[in-house]
Amino acid sequence: MYLYLWIVFIGFILFTALPLFSAKHRTVWKVVQVVVVTFSIILAVFVIEVLQIPPLPVIIFVVIVSFLTDRSTYTKTGAIIVSVIVILIGGAAYYIFHDDPDYVQKYIDNNPDLASMHVSVDGESIVSEGADMKRPLASVVKTIIAIEYANQATKGTVDPGELIALEELEKFYLANTDGGAHPAWLDEMSASNKIVNNEVPLHEVAKGMIMFSSNANTDFLIEKLGADSINHVIEALDLENHDPVYPVVSALLVSEFVNEQHDGSLSSDELKELLQSMSLEEYREIAWEVHDELKEGEADFFHESVSIPMDLQKIWSDRLPNATVKDYGKVMRAISDNTATVPGGEEVLRDVMEWPMELHASNREMYAHFGAKGGSTAFVLNQALYVEDHKGKKVELIIFTEGFSFIEQIKISRNMNAFLIQVLDENLG
Repeated sequence: MYLYLWIVFIGFILFTALPLFSAKHRTVWKVVQVVVVTFSIILAVFVIEVLQIPPLPVIIFVVIVSFLTDRSTYTKTGAIIVSVIVILIGGAAYYIFHDDPDYVQKYIDNNPDLASMHVSVDGESIVSEGADMKRPLASVVKTIIAIEYANQATKGTVDPGELIALEELEKFYLANTDGGAHPAWLDEMSASNKIVNNEVPLHEVAKGMIMFSSNANTDFLIEKLGADSINHVIEALDLENHDPVYPVVSALLVSEFVNEQHDGSLSSDELKELLQSMSLEEYREIAWEVHDELKEGEADFFHESVSIPMDLQKIWSDRLPNATVKDYGKVMRAISDNTATVPGGEEVLRDVMEWPMELHASNREMYAHFGAKGGSTAFVLNQALYVEDHKGKKVELIIFTEGFSFIEQIKISRNMNAFLIQVLDENLG
């Protein structure tokens, strides 16, 4: 995923080890330095790739280790240089990581082509910035699937208590591609003793799709509920600018599938050009073909996990279903008003969507209802939520952002929750 960073790390190891080729400079200190720096870089690769830690703090860690193991650091000149570097790093870290809820609003205001926001109070639109601009939804789209699940659970088409074999979900799981969402959900199911004979209730699968944002659960539910039924929700809620729902995991594998059809001979640039030349309809058709192969256990064009280059991930992210914040203002309002589902489905849907009420006691003290679904990729950070206070006042808040730099992404992500709370306080107060 971070190919160029790994190349830099390898070069850094080689540069550090270069003096060892000279007997004159092959000291015990230098050998220890090479060993420690190499170990720190191996650790850095592990935490970035496996633990999904953002690379910036890890890079800072490697730099600090390299300075601490360099003997020249402990001279007067070295101490001055290190002090200056520490001050610069400290200043940069403060800028990036200090609490700044207003940063999100500034980003929305300063980037109308990249960010949209919708706020409504008791059905009246209070804020509408870029409300009609279609943007990638990422996992926010799972709300539509949750609505159809509630519909079918209410009508008896599916049984919320049906036991689903974990191996059926694992057919749609790709290791290290969901930020640890699916493993985290499985850990929670295990801790709460909801896994029996390697099976979990269907209702927990739906809740895991929303609360933990498991992509594996999502694609399983798309298959279970049926794409046509799910996409009927878009029509029923009169969402004028909403793209059709299609599998998330399978879409991520489109590049792998297409390259395999060319015997793996395409370069990254050639594959990128080919994918970009496809219409959305062609792209979705291939995603459905991949989905069918995953379902049948016949997807032999990849082996357990994948590493998709960032430029190809960008194509995947952009081609996920798009919609507007205005559309999701309607969605959240309908859930809050108990009109999103067939009669009787509202309690099922609320139990799936209102995970924040379960997670924090403070939410139960402040709100009668609080439902939310976030969505993110390396290029998108979205939030869609509804709340109702104990006096019956209702607020819907939708934020879609994209196109940010790495630093902007960190700052938006770090400050998003504080900004959401700030907006809710302002409109419920």
